[in-house]
Amino acid sequence: MTARERIQQEAEQWFLTEPVLFAVYCSHRLAMNANMLCPLRTGKGHVEYNPTAIDALQDNQLKDLLKVEMIRILLQHPYARQPLGCLPMILQTASDMVISPAYKFLWIDLAKPEDFGLPKGQYYEWYANRLNDMAVHHDGDAPSEGNSDTNEQPGEDISAPSVGQSDQSQDLQSASLGTDDEDSGENDKGGGVSKETDYTSLWEEDQFQARQITDLVQSTTQWGSLPGDMVELIKKAAEGKIDYRGALRTFRSSILSQKRRLTRMRPSRRFGFEQMGSHYDFTTRLLIAIDTSGSVGSEELGRYFRIITTFFKYGIQEIDVLMFDHEVQGEPITFTEAKKNIQEFKVRGRGGTNFQAPVNYVKEHPNYDGLIIITDGCAPMPEVPPFLRTKLLWVIDNEQSYKQRYESLRKTGRVCLMEL
Repeated sequence: MTARERIQQEAEQWFLTEPVLFAVYCSHRLAMNANMLCPLRTGKGHVEYNPTAIDALQDNQLKDLLKVEMIRILLQHPYARQPLGCLPMILQTASDMVISPAYKFLWIDLAKPEDFGLPKGQYYEWYANRLNDMAVHHDGDAPSEGNSDTNEQPGEDISAPSVGQSDQSQDLQSASLGTDDEDSGENDKGGGVSKETDYTSLWEEDQFQARQITDLVQSTTQWGSLPGDMVELIKKAAEGKIDYRGALRTFRSSILSQKRRLTRMRPSRRFGFEQMGSHYDFTTRLLIAIDTSGSVGSEELGRYFRIITTFFKYGIQEIDVLMFDHEVQGEPITFTEAKKNIQEFKVRGRGGTNFQAPVNYVKEHPNYDGLIIITDGCAPMPEVPPFLRTKLLWVIDNEQSYKQRYESLRKTGRVCLMEL
């Protein structure tokens, strides 16, 4: 049989025994890609295979490999929840760590949390960020946060940051399945990519695909041989949450739009000189208020700062960082200074939380266009005056608090959950 026929035969056997895996397989298009070296990969609505690499696999190996990819899709790892700034091969290793403790495979070896001295039972983003920290600390430098496009207009999407590689990254790569390959297939425009990015080169944020998988999971009642732990993980991944990437993009667009003015000196990008173009006065100021009543370490701050930089690097003239607990702790410092001295960043406060403190600060300092409050969400609702010009974004890092506070906080501004 050809490689395609072997894959189809394995999938067809799931029709009665593994209904949910069969449904996932049918939701994707099987496509050959002879230019990649990894046997199998998923993403962009495709299941891609390399016929030569598939021919080298025994039937049991192919069966386990195909099952892993279907489980990966059910967990939505190729389509959602991909932490910003992580090395490409780390995404796959983190995905392996979620799958391996809950599902035992006989013929393939997935990376396990204990391989890297990490605990079991954590979620995908947690593993990815910890592995990325290992690679960053090994290199002694942080990943690149990407270049801003000077032609970018407010409201347009911002690409994930590009990153380099390290010796530690090679160690992470060796623990993953299928990352020893190089791809220059038709789905990877612009020529071949490095072998480290081959396995996950089809992975990208895709709300449509994520929604399709969510609908499939929520309508499924027959889980076949999937163990209970894995079923719970899949159901949890399908729970609806406000994606912080979308919230940050929208928030950024909203504060930049305040600086927009129409001009006849520049044509409209869509209608030419028939309509007035737009000009943006990039004098936007942003304040980041960090709740220091809980445990805020340099690692957590570093991740938050990398994400903030990714989304607010272009068009924001000034970003300040303010600490607060029951009251504002000292004066704001510049974002650049906070990032530069992240390891020595002295967290002040540790008292109870009072959201009124940062709100009152921007009320007294109305020159800020946006306020991002990073908190665990455990505090009474603040009184936000209706005349407050500064736009608010609440970033909550605790899922339970997010569910409890979302409805009340959304009356004052945007709200998103950021699990790091």
